[in-house]
Amino acid sequence: MAEGPPPPLLSAAAIWRVADLLRGGMEPAEYGPVILVFTMLRRLELSRARPARWLDAVARAPDPLACLDRLTGRLPAAVRDIILQLEVMPLARRLARTGLLGALAAHFTALDLSPARHGTEAMARLFEELVHHFADPRRTGAHFTPPEVTDLMVDLVFAPDGPGAQHNLYDPAAGTGALLGRAADRLQQRGVTVDLFGQEISPRACALCRADMLLRGRAPGQIACGDTLAHDGHAGRRFARMLSNPPFGLDWRHIRAAIQAEHAQRHAGRFAPGLPRVADGSMLFMLHLVAHMRSPRAGGARIGVVTHGAALTGGGADSGESAIRRYLVEHDLIDAIIALPTDMFVNTGIATYIWILDNNRSAAHRGMVRLVDATGLWHRALSGAGEKRREMTPRHIDAVLRACTLDTAMDILLRDGAEGAPVSWQVLAHDAPMPDGAADMRRTPFSCLLPGREFLYRSLTVTRPGRDGAPVRTAFRVGMEHDPQAWFSQMIRPYDPDARLDTTRTATGCAISFARYFRHPVPPRPLHDIEADLRRSMAQLVALMPGGEPPEDP
Repeated sequence: MAEGPPPPLLSAAAIWRVADLLRGGMEPAEYGPVILVFTMLRRLELSRARPARWLDAVARAPDPLACLDRLTGRLPAAVRDIILQLEVMPLARRLARTGLLGALAAHFTALDLSPARHGTEAMARLFEELVHHFADPRRTGAHFTPPEVTDLMVDLVFAPDGPGAQHNLYDPAAGTGALLGRAADRLQQRGVTVDLFGQEISPRACALCRADMLLRGRAPGQIACGDTLAHDGHAGRRFARMLSNPPFGLDWRHIRAAIQAEHAQRHAGRFAPGLPRVADGSMLFMLHLVAHMRSPRAGGARIGVVTHGAALTGGGADSGESAIRRYLVEHDLIDAIIALPTDMFVNTGIATYIWILDNNRSAAHRGMVRLVDATGLWHRALSGAGEKRREMTPRHIDAVLRACTLDTAMDILLRDGAEGAPVSWQVLAHDAPMPDGAADMRRTPFSCLLPGREFLYRSLTVTRPGRDGAPVRTAFRVGMEHDPQAWFSQMIRPYDPDARLDTTRTATGCAISFARYFRHPVPPRPLHDIEADLRRSMAQLVALMPGGEPPEDP
């Protein structure tokens, strides 16, 4: 069974106790920032070799605002920068005007929020909880990365690295730093050292991330603040390892001019392969990561990035999404794609995928892509929040990691329990016989190794005269192994002599469909159950008619 999550930094009840203190003095939308500010101040003072008592001094001072101003002026420059980003003093002035500053400082002085007791992940969970209570995360598309998803990405991306390895690790959508922090902790246990870099668009989240770097004894300046897509905070730098969970459904029309200008630079910019629709810029982050890959000559780079399903199949053959996928396939950058269980994230229940990209693959794996369907590897979350109802265990993670390292297709046997959660499961080779005692288990494909070019296709347009004289066009998707004219002559012309193949509209697309390779057949319902349902429905219809009587059973 998976271990439960660590104790929360502030429980939901504790958050609402602070909100009760603030009620009447501030707007509810400001509760979250106030709680974050005082939580971080308390953590910073407890992280020192000799814990400070800044908040206690503020609580006891006749003029709490003046006391806080004097104390922050004495802090190191890196801490002052974080306090400036968190907008501590503007919030403190508001609290002072309503007489709440001293009481709030006294409240937090009594709390043990030390980094030794509550790590990076606890801070990220608090940030997520406050967003859940006091803001609308759906507007941002940002989602806290579940710990088990981080662990899986780390194990996959750092699979080639043993004890003593050293790398720079980069996240272009760093948030509060939870992904970077947990990755560093997990790698430290394996004897792998990483120097952490990142960028975050939200000033408040960036400040929390920098504060976490400071608490870890790392350089907070390596976390850039700003819009990664419009203003690359690490331009010119290349990284050996990268992890990211960029926002889903990111609308980029407000920076469209800058993105299109960089796209026009072709290979001198990050976005040469293509531009996705403006309503969803998540694949721009993928191109950004690829642009930051260390060259194969210098040892290459590996990337782990979370996307939604549209990144695999969204858009037609001439779309930017398809062009980006085609670029990744034709440059042999996709090592593996893993389908995760749904309902894994706090703020979204949609299907999600982990892409593993590598620009320095072994000769044995060049041109091949591993697909892993891990949607059946989950159990009910011990303490669900928001949309998160499922989680993966270390055993699930090990199974995915093993499937990604074997050069053979794998199947999975599942015995379903209540609410669809598997009560037992087993992974075995695709050509292995059914083991004893598994007759009642479902057997479905778990992983397969495919040529990358199998995801490419031709979009062929067939036209025929319409009733009003205007041509009627129909697009067909055919495999690359088919010659367009031969396909048309065999499949269309014998049945529609008036049809024509419009070669000017022929395009090459790319789509990666899990449904094509991982079918989950549902057994048909027994015939007598279907007949019983039909009889009940007919009886209800007849009963609604004037003078109607239910039909007799045959």
